[in-house]
Amino acid sequence: MEFATTEAVVGIDVGSTEIKVLVTDRRGGTLSLRRTPTDWRRTADGHSELPAELLLSRVLSTMAGAVQVAERSAHGLRVAAVAITGMAESGVLLDHGGTPLHPIIAWFDQRGGAELAALPGDLAREFSAHTGLPLSPLCSFAKLNRLVEQGLSPRRAGRWLNVPEYVAHALGGAAVTEPSLASRTGLLDQATQAPWTPALEHLGLPAAVLPPLTPAGTPIGNVDHPAVPEPVRGAVLSVAGHDHPVASVASGVWHGEHLFDSCGTSEALLRVASAPLRDDQRARLTGEGIAQGMHVLPGRWILLGGTRGGLLLDQVLALVGRKEQPGRAELDEQWLSAPPEGGAVQVSGAHARSEHVDVRLGGDDATPLRVWSAALSHAMAETDAVIALMAAEAGPHEHVTAAGGWTRMGSFRAAKQRSLPEIAYSRIDQPSAYGAAIFAARAAAHADGETAVSAVDIARHFTENTLDTIGAQP
Repeated sequence: MEFATTEAVVGIDVGSTEIKVLVTDRRGGTLSLRRTPTDWRRTADGHSELPAELLLSRVLSTMAGAVQVAERSAHGLRVAAVAITGMAESGVLLDHGGTPLHPIIAWFDQRGGAELAALPGDLAREFSAHTGLPLSPLCSFAKLNRLVEQGLSPRRAGRWLNVPEYVAHALGGAAVTEPSLASRTGLLDQATQAPWTPALEHLGLPAAVLPPLTPAGTPIGNVDHPAVPEPVRGAVLSVAGHDHPVASVASGVWHGEHLFDSCGTSEALLRVASAPLRDDQRARLTGEGIAQGMHVLPGRWILLGGTRGGLLLDQVLALVGRKEQPGRAELDEQWLSAPPEGGAVQVSGAHARSEHVDVRLGGDDATPLRVWSAALSHAMAETDAVIALMAAEAGPHEHVTAAGGWTRMGSFRAAKQRSLPEIAYSRIDQPSAYGAAIFAARAAAHADGETAVSAVDIARHFTENTLDTIGAQP
């Protein structure tokens, strides 16, 4: 008895905590999901990095496990396309032969701060207005500046690839840079969408170190790495882009003036805009820690800010002894039954630049419930402040969609509803990996000659039975 071949796509999310590989069929139905810790290596001086080859091997092993599980539930599995999303800022310089010149430095690694302080005045003053990024150790420019100052020869450099681009290239794709990832490097001029010459000249790197801008979901080659599972060989390859906008696409955020609230450990706030900002607007927003860059969708831009709200809430739950179930569920139920005011309890530390959580009891009524209520109020206030800063430059948002682990707590959702009454919730689990699968399907469609098919078309098709953004319940 013969069975029809199941055609699938693979979405890979190379995150800062985990590598996730999701296999879906061409209709968006999940066949398997596999995770592996990214597992950064700590250096002797306390920094976080990972050899590029080791990161790739973890991606390959995770893919092998995901495909193996998918094969057990699907007869004659054939993968049509693979797309990669993941962390921005982190990446690798390849030499002219394609060999990595250094380990991948974690985006959150703070090395390079001293070198930034020594930049020429004109470069430092103009950096944010042109690149759309705060001048901080997080961006790729700071990491490259540190490497050059430590002795890496710019003459050896061939291409800079961000992590998702490096993985796609190592699997067999062309060396390209996707716009949303390029926007996080500090090497791209947001006004011209061309390499920003002052930054590259300071590093001693040619403009060609940035590959051609290539939209998310564009076919860039075929999988030919010898270590991939047989069903993946020959699959179309594509870069999906930066994980935050990719997750927003999976969650139904497709149009301008839409706000996406990703409620994870770090609460990321992504505001979609229909037009780019001016240099002066970028300078004002970056001064408040808010970046502007290109979207994974054509004709769209994003403002990206955030808070430490999720981390603060997690630490407060641990402080009051309610981090694990069933204590967490009990606290959640108590809050929903009778939401208390914070009383004399004050909580701070959710601002993006905060370094610690501060809880001040200030009275005899400091119960775990009141501490939790005060923490929720403070987290929402910090989120509202970031949204207000974005609105001051780009105008008010028209829709709000939220996703992420914290939205599963009823007290969090109720508190969020107070500040954002029109908020809706995405049903999509693992939206970054699912979004990568959407862009993989888009690449497969383009490779088949269906060039009019957009990522939004695919997203609608994928999510029509699993996502009801307006008024959805988790």
